[in-house]
Amino acid sequence: MEQKSISTLNNKKKFNWTSLTIIILTLAVFGFLWATSDTFFTFANIHSLVYDTSFIFFGVIGFTYLMIMGEIDLSVGSMFAFSGMWLGMLCDWGLPFAPALIIAIASVIGIGAINGILVVRFRVPSMMITLGMMTALAGLSNLLSTNLYGYYYPDAYRAIVRPTISIGGEEVFVLIIIMIVIIAVLEFMLHKTTIFRKMYYVGENLDTAKIYGIKAAKIKFITFIISALTAGIGGILVGSRVAYAAPTIGIGYEFQMLTAAVLGGASLFGGKGSILRASIAIFFLQLIRNGMVIHNIDPLLSQIIVGIILIIAVYLDTRVNKATTV
Repeated sequence: MEQKSISTLNNKKKFNWTSLTIIILTLAVFGFLWATSDTFFTFANIHSLVYDTSFIFFGVIGFTYLMIMGEIDLSVGSMFAFSGMWLGMLCDWGLPFAPALIIAIASVIGIGAINGILVVRFRVPSMMITLGMMTALAGLSNLLSTNLYGYYYPDAYRAIVRPTISIGGEEVFVLIIIMIVIIAVLEFMLHKTTIFRKMYYVGENLDTAKIYGIKAAKIKFITFIISALTAGIGGILVGSRVAYAAPTIGIGYEFQMLTAAVLGGASLFGGKGSILRASIAIFFLQLIRNGMVIHNIDPLLSQIIVGIILIIAVYLDTRVNKATTV
């Protein structure tokens, strides 16, 4: 296998037209729905679309980071369900909301650390470790939902996602503004700061990265924690929105995030990825679901469509990116 040096990676300045693919697809679907429906291009509908995207967005952050480094975290979907209900259970036990939130976040970080240690220290494939964690968290979520049956989360919990801000005479959820700011900051840091650029180096060629003194194991360990943390935050936000224990939250999210990350330019072989484009891809998937509802198409078919998109995206990723690693 041809070894690529860090200097080679730094010299990749040519514009990659494939990076525009998800943007073009999103604009095409957006334009189609705008032209074929009177109810699509309204503030209420677009605001709802972006708001829905903002919840899943938190899960795709760490997921994309791991894919950049050639790893994967299949436990993110189950983490969404677990973190929200675990916080609800802590509140149900009588803990004040603030300490309950701290404990829930600490628990999520601990789970991410377990994933990281098993992958980095014991060199177990991340797909298998996180698949096992996904199953374990799904089981815990079912237990929590049984114990929380009929219980509604306290007002302090439900209030997290409610704040709005007036923009142009319309009320916009603050969570949307937070998402936009985070995307801008993380995308800038991912491409312009040395610490985040090291993720690309690790994913592009692990051996070469080690030769250049990059502490790949440490970076991967921290990123597994970030993946669990961001997914956990997303789950807490969803829990705040639905206000009660729902074990079905997060089902299939891991595949949505995989689809979004690959559509956004990430590769299963590592070394590529973008928070901005992955976020646009999440919006693209939400757009498809919204269009199916508008045109009275069974929304259950969206799972089939997402599956087909994932198959195509992974096939193209394998055809294009595998060749560059040989």
